[in-house]
Amino acid sequence: MTCSVHIAAGAGALVLCDDDKRRAQCPVCQEIEFRCQRWDHNDQFGSDPWIPDVVPPGCAATISVRVLAMDRSCWKCGKTATCVVGLYPTQPARTDHWPRMVDEESRAWVKDLLVRAGLGLIAESIKPRWSSTVGARYLSNGCQHCDALQGDFPLGEEASEMFSTGGVGVFTTLMVAEISSLAWQHVVHGERGQGGNLLM
Repeated sequence: MTCSVHIAAGAGALVLCDDDKRRAQCPVCQEIEFRCQRWDHNDQFGSDPWIPDVVPPGCAATISVRVLAMDRSCWKCGKTATCVVGLYPTQPARTDHWPRMVDEESRAWVKDLLVRAGLGLIAESIKPRWSSTVGARYLSNGCQHCDALQGDFPLGEEASEMFSTGGVGVFTTLMVAEISSLAWQHVVHGERGQGGNLLM
């Protein structure tokens, strides 16, 4: 329901939603919700990871995800730069309305997927760069022509505006990849249930 990962018959749990309908929730989403409801400032769950290391029984091992990109005019050279901005399941759940932003952690494995798909030029433009705004180096999108950093904040703003006016269809699907369900659940839930950023 939350993460769009397929659930085997008899697995997971039926959960009553805001619209008074029951929907299937996978074991990982169920555990994350349980922990979030019982979290306190003392963090009673300690430092244990909230997402397991092994796909729980009943969850599909992989999920098919679209890697979304947008073209923008580079602030430095003015040429068109293609930037990886979002991830979206090919079969989203009814509650999965918005693409997820590609953050630094997911950008690392997306880069590897792009290399394997033969999209080397775009993959090579994803690398660590210094950001004076952030005050640190981070794995970032860059211009394929002049290598200038295309910052996460302006990219997120532009991508969200594009999505709000035209939906997922306004983005270029660079590829469709089968990724680990656990990798996707990290994108959806974050490290400790804080949730991944949405393009909305």
